[in-house]
Amino acid sequence: MVTQEDRTNDGGRPLTILTIITPSRYSGAERIAVYLADGLQRRGHRVVFACKDNAQLLEALESRGIEAYALPISGKGNLMAPLLLAWFAEWVGADLIHTHLSTASLWGAVAGKLTGIPTVASVHALCIKTCYVFSDMLTTCSEGVREYMAGQGIPEDRIEVMYNGLNPAQFESLPPGSDVRDELGLPQDSPVIGEVAHLSPRKGQTHLIDAVALLLERWPDLVCLLVGEGEDHEMLAGRIADLGLEDHVRLMGYRPDARKIIKAMDVVVLPSVAIEGFGIALIEGAFVGKPSVGSDSPGIREAIVDRETGLLVPPADAAALADAVGQLLADPERAAAMGARGRERAREMFTLDRMVTRAEELFRKLLRDYSKT
Repeated sequence: MVTQEDRTNDGGRPLTILTIITPSRYSGAERIAVYLADGLQRRGHRVVFACKDNAQLLEALESRGIEAYALPISGKGNLMAPLLLAWFAEWVGADLIHTHLSTASLWGAVAGKLTGIPTVASVHALCIKTCYVFSDMLTTCSEGVREYMAGQGIPEDRIEVMYNGLNPAQFESLPPGSDVRDELGLPQDSPVIGEVAHLSPRKGQTHLIDAVALLLERWPDLVCLLVGEGEDHEMLAGRIADLGLEDHVRLMGYRPDARKIIKAMDVVVLPSVAIEGFGIALIEGAFVGKPSVGSDSPGIREAIVDRETGLLVPPADAAALADAVGQLLADPERAAAMGARGRERAREMFTLDRMVTRAEELFRKLLRDYSKT
């Protein structure tokens, strides 16, 4: 059994980290949680997941040899969840509890208070503070999210930035974009743009579809790939049909090979309209040298350096979105230069190795600080 003294005087020993996450989908935050756990485990730590019965997430964890348990812990009205998590944290001998997203952060923090185990909540978007106030430390995926949480009264000394990171090696073996276009039945000379995101109102796919209608006036053979699944699928399919864009906008559903699909694109787009915290798909695009266009919002401003690695546009503005995408399609040399700068920046700032190192640093800092309280 791990004692409080063990937790706070670790001496650099490997840690046991209980990771809690509850969504049913396997999207940005879930993927980052898996990548981080994999990286920590490769450095000798033990990571145990508590999650919903999420088939895609559990499959991703199993393929990496990460211990995972499906537990009935979802729902902000589920008052049994913190009690179950408290028992589970002690059962696995957790040194600390690491939570992702709101429900997990609420119940994970309460479980931490019940057991005396310190808690870290990762905030992946511009969230209301309610579910995060009990966590001992918050990590945010961008400076913009950090400022947003601090602006709601969370003490600044409890908030740390930990940028999302990806493994550069996973992009080196991807096939050429021309091969991907052949596989997807896309003409080699057609302009191709796309978005990789959960299909939901906050991801702004409706504005991208409207922008496609405008772009067709100049590029009549343009194709837009929408990669992802979600509650807006039927609505988006209806809008595509209403605008007569069936030959130009493809709803591709969930694709485990989304990174490969990005290789076929000329421009990666993320037109989020509300609470985007960072935009990991933009970094995936950067790793394969693609320029990007995104909404001018706090998190995306850090994923895109405006006019250097891509272009920022006002949220929910289809005309501005079309204009920015059009600028890049009309000037391939400028677009290629932006993509090259984006790749260099991604390799410097947004790697898995940097994220794991930062996590280790913050986890051990919390354990040290916790021993003083």
